[in-house]
Amino acid sequence: MARRDAALLILLGAVWGSVYPLTTFVLRELPPPAVVLARTGLSALVLLPLAASRHVLRPAAARPIAVSGAALLQAAIPLVLLTTGQQHVSAALAGILLATQPVWAAVLTWIFDRAVRGRELAGVAAGLGGIVVLYSRDLHFGAASGYGGLELLAAAACYAAGTVYIQRVIPAVPPLATATAAMAISAVALAPFAAVTGFPLPGPATALWLIVLAVVATGGALVLFYALIHRAGALRASLAGYLAPAFAVGYGSAFLHEQIHPQTIAGLALILAGSYLAVR
Repeated sequence: MARRDAALLILLGAVWGSVYPLTTFVLRELPPPAVVLARTGLSALVLLPLAASRHVLRPAAARPIAVSGAALLQAAIPLVLLTTGQQHVSAALAGILLATQPVWAAVLTWIFDRAVRGRELAGVAAGLGGIVVLYSRDLHFGAASGYGGLELLAAAACYAAGTVYIQRVIPAVPPLATATAAMAISAVALAPFAAVTGFPLPGPATALWLIVLAVVATGGALVLFYALIHRAGALRASLAGYLAPAFAVGYGSAFLHEQIHPQTIAGLALILAGSYLAVR
């Protein structure tokens, strides 16, 4: 991997790692549908003028069904799962569970191409072992935290499916156009759910961090992520998904005073090792 791509991956990991503590913070005042609608809607408002000024929307408009599928897999569905799941899981654990994206990407690559090697299969096994360790210590099946963890794992699988889908189905669509369409389509699809639950007026601090979450950690990160898919491929772009939890753990400990347990570190290490093997 080129040095520039590696630097972009580290930057993306740092930005994505901030998603989890920011989400935990804004969920204290806002319900999940309102948070997801704000993330997608504000991102779309920022991205649409930029995409229009660069004249990149035409390729996306020419593939409306394919781009809509990418929006559902890479934005609407996983954002809902992530936000509702994080009501019951700490920011650090959310980041760790979302780090399984490369594992699911390897599984999907094997399903479609039968091209995954033994090393990558070992990575899948290690990643799943890390999930088991996490559930044995911090998550419990049948409890709210256990269901929240399952939602986060499903979100990771959706992100991985969206990554592979974009690379295989719409590689010619510019990353900025894909990100813009994903945010706009998701905002329209999720607006009715937010209307039902209501959108209470947040305090100034929550409103500020919600804007950062939407504009920087969602819209901006998506543009960078789609660019990496085109530059480095789906599996290597997914590497940012397992760099993010290290930042998420640090952010959660520093700003939310979340405790870090030895088994949490063990689960994180297994998932990171498995993800590294899956994307080498």
